[in-house]
Amino acid sequence: MTAATALRPAPGQDEPARPDLAPAALPPFGQPVTFAGSMGFFHPGHAPVSVLMLGAVGYEELCLRATWRSLAESLSAAGVASLRFDYPGQGDAIEAADPQGLDDWFETIRAAAELLRQASGCTRLVLVGQGLGGTLALQAAQALAPVEALVLMAPVGNGKRYLRELTAWSRMVSDRIGIGVDPDDDTRCAVAGLRLAPERLKAIASLGVQTVAHSPAEQVLLLTRPGHGGDAAIAETLRGLGATVEQRDYAGYEVLTTDPTSALPPPAMIATVTGWIAERATLPEGAVPALRKPLAPLPAAGSCGEDFVEHPFRFGPDGRLFGVLCQPLGAAAREPALFVNAGRDYHIGWARASVIQARALAACGVASLRFDVSGVGDSPPATDGPEEILYSQAQIDDVRIAIDALEERSFATPVLIGRCSGAYAAFNAAVQDPRVRRLVIVNNERFVWDPEESVDDAIRYAHRSVGNLGATLTRKDGLRRLLTGRLRVGPAGRYLLFRWRKKLSVSLSPVLGRLTKHGRLHHECHRRFKVLAGRDVELALIYADGDIGLAEFRTYFGEAGERLAAYPNATLTMIPDADHNFTHLGAGRRLLDTLLRIVAP
Repeated sequence: MTAATALRPAPGQDEPARPDLAPAALPPFGQPVTFAGSMGFFHPGHAPVSVLMLGAVGYEELCLRATWRSLAESLSAAGVASLRFDYPGQGDAIEAADPQGLDDWFETIRAAAELLRQASGCTRLVLVGQGLGGTLALQAAQALAPVEALVLMAPVGNGKRYLRELTAWSRMVSDRIGIGVDPDDDTRCAVAGLRLAPERLKAIASLGVQTVAHSPAEQVLLLTRPGHGGDAAIAETLRGLGATVEQRDYAGYEVLTTDPTSALPPPAMIATVTGWIAERATLPEGAVPALRKPLAPLPAAGSCGEDFVEHPFRFGPDGRLFGVLCQPLGAAAREPALFVNAGRDYHIGWARASVIQARALAACGVASLRFDVSGVGDSPPATDGPEEILYSQAQIDDVRIAIDALEERSFATPVLIGRCSGAYAAFNAAVQDPRVRRLVIVNNERFVWDPEESVDDAIRYAHRSVGNLGATLTRKDGLRRLLTGRLRVGPAGRYLLFRWRKKLSVSLSPVLGRLTKHGRLHHECHRRFKVLAGRDVELALIYADGDIGLAEFRTYFGEAGERLAAYPNATLTMIPDADHNFTHLGAGRRLLDTLLRIVAP
């Protein structure tokens, strides 16, 4: 089946049901919708043109999720409606049991276009594609006609070259986080544990600008990467097909695709794309506006899998926070699980772990909510919130708001699950909220936050080794050279020195008591543990062998964790052969088995 025929409705096939999109009910941050096994967001507008957003896949999509949301919000503020959504097996969408090729991706694109036209009342579409989504837009444009214009953002011009780039990208990310190639990944193309099925990869290899026979639209905006010859080739090909192509630099692309935590939405790029589309969203001079169809309010159905059903919804102040409630098909236990973001990985989790874990829990009869705190993924930042949400009281408050949302849906006493900074937020939310009776924290790096510590430095340099710094200081009069200013350590070294001094000071706290700042931190850490023990909260601490978070644990509980024995409500589990993120397939399975044993025994 070709891309074009895949996008046409099958004979007798019903159009996708229109969700509840009554204008008065639309939240300002996008209405969650479900269709064809996919999830997405409709953002309202009043212009005679609407935008279908075809996102990237895998690690690139993980990094750009907040940017994609910000672009949709910017378009809506300019009066242009849009729909963004997940392809099968990506994001929150359901994967086929045995995925073959990309036909179901193109069918989902077709269904998304029909839903957007119904929801917006517009027949005229602009396609915006990022990465591989740009290539899908080129292929789909003919079947989705009329397409008013096309925006290609760092598109893939050659599928085979893209797969080679994925292999290199996989190695680079693995090297950066200190792990080797995943021995269980037979594709060698999984980046950050986000794997595409082999038959999908074969179909992607056949894609490219060379297969485009006709101009996809009269006008094309191409955001190009510096020094990327493939972008120039795409522009040349489209001009040869008769399209008017405008090229602009993709400002901030390299930073956007490096790491989800540093991938903040770039205002310049968003303004460029929004302005270009808005210019084309006006009616030609003398044209008569078409009659807009009324938007009939219809309920949005959930998305069903073999053992679960999922409902996306917004909650909290002004509907700002977003989450996905995953429930068993049968009766659910009253105690659900609540997943908290690690860093700025949005609610699917690194290596899509939160999706996998939520659906596995549902198969065991346990419901769960995976959600985004403010400023992460599909939850926009609060206007009065802190500049940095991680390790803040605002992050902890969002966790408690999510507990409220579960309680409103008749789920009591949730099990909080968090990794890294999410573990910090979950731990402290449990301390502050008496509704929490069970808590699982994975590779936690902070129990108590030192107000003199820079969050930016902690995020950027947290995985550097203090031991390596100590070895440097003991070599060649390193300490004397440091004190005399002849040893340059740079920002990373200065942060490691901060941690080294903290560990030394905390270790002396039993002698010095609360006379020092770190003595007070030591006291506060154990006070919080006593609060949980006093409420008999089941606290499960999970660490990967050798994880950097163990330094914090040992600082407060001893090299062998002997001081944890003072808290009978707490247990410690070590998982072998895993990195901080549990990236490899085998490590992810071992973590999942541990969570199932603790949460759904």
